[in-house]
Amino acid sequence: MHRRLTALIGFTAVLAWFSFGAPGEGGLRSSQGAAAANAGTALAITHGPYLQIPTGTSMTIVWHTNEKCVSKVEYGTGEELDRTAVSSRNGLIDNDRTSHVIRLAGLKPGTEYSYRVVSRLFGGYKQQHIVTWGETVRSPVYQFTTLDPDKARFAFSMVSDIHERAADLEAMLNQKYFADVDFAVYNGDMMNDFMQADQIFKGFLDVSVRGFAKYRPFLHVRGNHELRGRHARSLEDYLPAADGRPYYSFDHGGVHFIVLDSGEDKEDSHQYYNGLVNFQDYRKEQSAWLKSDLASEACRAARFRIVFSHIPPRGAKGFAVQEVMENFEPPINAAGIDLWLSGHTHRFQYVEPAAGQNAYPLIIGATDTIARIEASRENLRVMVVRANGEVLLPPLQLERGRSKRQPAL
Repeated sequence: MHRRLTALIGFTAVLAWFSFGAPGEGGLRSSQGAAAANAGTALAITHGPYLQIPTGTSMTIVWHTNEKCVSKVEYGTGEELDRTAVSSRNGLIDNDRTSHVIRLAGLKPGTEYSYRVVSRLFGGYKQQHIVTWGETVRSPVYQFTTLDPDKARFAFSMVSDIHERAADLEAMLNQKYFADVDFAVYNGDMMNDFMQADQIFKGFLDVSVRGFAKYRPFLHVRGNHELRGRHARSLEDYLPAADGRPYYSFDHGGVHFIVLDSGEDKEDSHQYYNGLVNFQDYRKEQSAWLKSDLASEACRAARFRIVFSHIPPRGAKGFAVQEVMENFEPPINAAGIDLWLSGHTHRFQYVEPAAGQNAYPLIIGATDTIARIEASRENLRVMVVRANGEVLLPPLQLERGRSKRQPAL
């Protein structure tokens, strides 16, 4: 897999051929490459934009068009969009994609930025050094705020195992538990096996964009169903990985977050996979990375540490649960974390810390639960509710090494 390299380019340094005209100034339409023009279909942004992989100094923006385009993001603080970012690989700016993934780097923590996405139809090569262009489309201007490691107080909410129940997800996103969050967490299996290119949009992406994802990011933790099907190997075109890896860590508000990729839920040799997976070695690779991350200064200096994985390390039986426990739990127990959040089983569970087993509390979400976590300098406050309002876990206050039940809201 080629690793995507992103380029941050000052507005004044944008090459002349990449300076998109104003609306209506699309330039030449190629009879060879401008399929949208030939078919009488206008170039359009069909899905997005939506925000991914937030950090204190970067944000990744994703959107999709109905034709292959050359694309950029115009952004800046205040009302002036005076900076430009593009996506390139080894010095070549992408010109053959309908999915557009662009990372904005060099941002300031806790700062609001305005942005819009711009795509120009690439008509193809008339000669080896002469290309033709089609029309240009632009999104409205939106805003986002970067994460801030020093923020005193914040909240996030988590769902999992939606399995393309878009209407149910939309109803959950409209509840008060998502109203003031800095980001949402989608903890795996948001869709079924990835067989059709558009099912990811219908299943959960479009309702997320309508609800919040143009302004606030969501973290996607890979579930086993997203790793199946003919389009599974294109998942990063929709849900990009941080630095080319679906497992990573980041910091916000004094909390160190660790995102793990638990992989598939059966042995690699299982007939279901047709000899096309290698997750057992992959989890070992992650385990080595995890040990290094837990020993990092960012992790050791954090007030709290939270881990996400789709498949839990406990609370159920099965090959993958055992794999997650054996590969990830020992270094996590040794380093000490404050909360582990999972899904997969479709049944809510709260697993309390147990001597000689899990040195951390574990919450396993169901298909209809919302876990809300509020972080302050003093503690983590955790509660879990069903979509119908039933409280499954009354507010639980987690302090370093201690937990205390709080009165129900």
